[in-house]
Amino acid sequence: SVLIDPRHNARDEQVPFINILADTSVNSHWMALYKNYNQINNENYKNINEYESKDLDIIEERFKNTLNVQVNVTSQLILEKEEKLKEIKSKSLEFIKRLVIFKNIDSEKREKIRYIPTREFGIFLRDLAYMYNSTENNEEKEKIYFMFQESLNYMYDQGWTKGSSQGTIHHLGYQVREIYESIFLMKDPLLKAGKLKEAREMVTWYSAMGIIYTPFEKIRGINIDILNTMLPGMLTSILLNENKNKEASQLLQLSSYLSNSINYSPGVIGGFKEDGSVFHHMQNYPAYAKGAISGLTPIIYYLSNTSFSIENKSYNKVKKAVLMSRIYSNKYNYLLSLTGRHPNDKFQIDDSGFKYMALAKEKEIDKELAEAYMRLTNKSETYEKLKKLGFKEEEAPIGSWTMNMGSLQLHRRDEWLVGIKGYSRYLVGNETYIKNNLYGRYMSYGTFQILENSLKNSGYEQEGWDWAHYPGATAISLPLNKLKSSISQVDIASGVEEMLLSDETYSGGNNLFGDSMFAMKLHEHSKYNPTHRARKSVFLFDNIAILLGSNIENNDVKNETHTTLFQNYLGKNKIKEEIKNYKNNVLIEDSQHNLYKISKGDVYYKKSLQKSKDQNTGEKTENNYELAYINHGTNPKNKTYEYSILIKGREEEKNKFKIDQGYKVLKQDKDAHIVQNIKNNMFAYALFEKQEFTDDKYIKSISAPSMIMLQESNKNLALSFVNPDLRIYEGIDETQYDKNGVMKEVSIYSRKWKGNDSIPYTSEILLNGKYNIKNTKDVICEIKENKTLLKINTTYGEVIKVILEKI
Repeated sequence: SVLIDPRHNARDEQVPFINILADTSVNSHWMALYKNYNQINNENYKNINEYESKDLDIIEERFKNTLNVQVNVTSQLILEKEEKLKEIKSKSLEFIKRLVIFKNIDSEKREKIRYIPTREFGIFLRDLAYMYNSTENNEEKEKIYFMFQESLNYMYDQGWTKGSSQGTIHHLGYQVREIYESIFLMKDPLLKAGKLKEAREMVTWYSAMGIIYTPFEKIRGINIDILNTMLPGMLTSILLNENKNKEASQLLQLSSYLSNSINYSPGVIGGFKEDGSVFHHMQNYPAYAKGAISGLTPIIYYLSNTSFSIENKSYNKVKKAVLMSRIYSNKYNYLLSLTGRHPNDKFQIDDSGFKYMALAKEKEIDKELAEAYMRLTNKSETYEKLKKLGFKEEEAPIGSWTMNMGSLQLHRRDEWLVGIKGYSRYLVGNETYIKNNLYGRYMSYGTFQILENSLKNSGYEQEGWDWAHYPGATAISLPLNKLKSSISQVDIASGVEEMLLSDETYSGGNNLFGDSMFAMKLHEHSKYNPTHRARKSVFLFDNIAILLGSNIENNDVKNETHTTLFQNYLGKNKIKEEIKNYKNNVLIEDSQHNLYKISKGDVYYKKSLQKSKDQNTGEKTENNYELAYINHGTNPKNKTYEYSILIKGREEEKNKFKIDQGYKVLKQDKDAHIVQNIKNNMFAYALFEKQEFTDDKYIKSISAPSMIMLQESNKNLALSFVNPDLRIYEGIDETQYDKNGVMKEVSIYSRKWKGNDSIPYTSEILLNGKYNIKNTKDVICEIKENKTLLKINTTYGEVIKVILEKI
């Protein structure tokens, strides 16, 4: 029922000897059903006390109340379900209707195969469970239970039973949630009929509940697929126990497993990261984080304030990830650069995680989560309860957040968000499958997005979007047939996909007092054009952004290289075409009410019906767009750009910005981009190389490529420091290069360094003048004659902030 892949043969009780390597593969959570079932400890069940017994009842009641839906049971509804069951079970000499996982089979084959998708079957079962729990009529209950049991018997007959992996069982979880829920809701009649054990063991087998018995020393973070698709089934399996001692013991094991696995995972492997990222597919992936949060947070809530609660430190890690999800979203949409292989608005933030986490705090409701939930929800029943308790909607978050595990800088004011995204030798720049994100190569090339309300309202509509012109990106303007990814399966650790790495370590952000910066060394992978390079930086002071580029170069003599200013969807109505060319020192206001001052660079602007291709299918699309970019020409050498943006400015701000943008560029070359903000006298340094300065007011030398922001106030100097090299490994990964030293395409999944912890590194900043340190975190301060040496120890590109007092 699932397409066979040589990696995905799954051993079971019939063939326990095949593909044992799958037990430890990246997909072991799907494949290792036999192993996981057989590591369940069925001995040494503790005798529970009366408090634990009551807690079990509380957890079961919470779970049931969340799942159950009251329906109006009528004789007509029962008749309809009886007819549906006959259709499901229909057999003839030619056909047996199969119960299969996936439904992506074309209609012609579907008619020949005569199958029912597993999720459709699960919804049918859950409807029966709703009906059973919504009527007090014994005759109706008897009819409904008979249909339910007949349906389970059909499922078992199709091979869906404990001990069977059906050849392969890959990616099971998305399609069986409703089956598990229905069985839990029917626990009482199944128990009464003596049929509960068979159903429980089937759920235990397919949910891989035995994962919770993984030895703690082998746990390195948690797989997001487990949280998203399997965890609810695991809880269901446990709550289906007839023996309360067994149920309590397994719940304690589940709680312990969660507390130990909800930790900061090393390297780029899946799980939670200290900056609030949630990793899957070796990257910060909000679309999968949403599923993980929606799967995990209800479980945390069910177990909360009982003998089976997860540890507080684990709760706080999930809380941070949940809260960060509303920072990189605005209000509900993720930044386009964070949509992974699905560059559309279909994946959005889910408010339920905020609700469950707010209610799950020990002893009291969490105010921060509750008020964030109230801003995001559509006036739910929980909203009204929180309002009566005195909680109120939070204001839209304001400030700056650095997520260097995702090479991401976030900057928020009013109701808008700016996100800048890069990539490096540790972090992939794109995820492309055969039918997903075919033209998404440039989505991490220093992209700069202003997001207000939805993606569409912010100027992005997939149809007609020019994939060669992500705003902020410096890229070769290829025709779409050349930009389309050339995808293959590069090794047995990966699927058929493209996830390209750079060979540069410098990409990330920094922040201080709500202002921020981002910088990267851009180097395109040799699969396409290894001569394409640029040094890029962005500086954000309140609602003004300054974007600098230098050392832009490549050898493409046919296609121009562009740094895109903006690309905005203009609606369906017919528009008048415009094409304009500008030289330096031009002001342009886009349709999103952002004002651009281009200080260095020739600008091309057009407003037209723009033709493109669908990111999934490659079929032609079109829409009305405006597009503006700085043109670096063909075969650029040492090209630069400088422009600034007044973001969503009021009229008086626009008038002032037209005269004075309020900043100075102090340096813009291969070594450094340095900017001074005049209004608050903040200095921001994108230091691409270690170097010494002869004329800088504050810094004499820096020992490693870094990012520094500083501001002087009275006798204090506030300093924020980032070394953006994640240092997951040192030296070079020789397996990524051919015999000629050319970087080749490899799978991120096959990298031996992917699960390495960051290697601590001490950077040294020599400051002009003598200072004492007022607060410290991994910082050593030494006076050297008339200078101050700071030794700053970092891992994972973390932001280190210190206050220095002048002596």
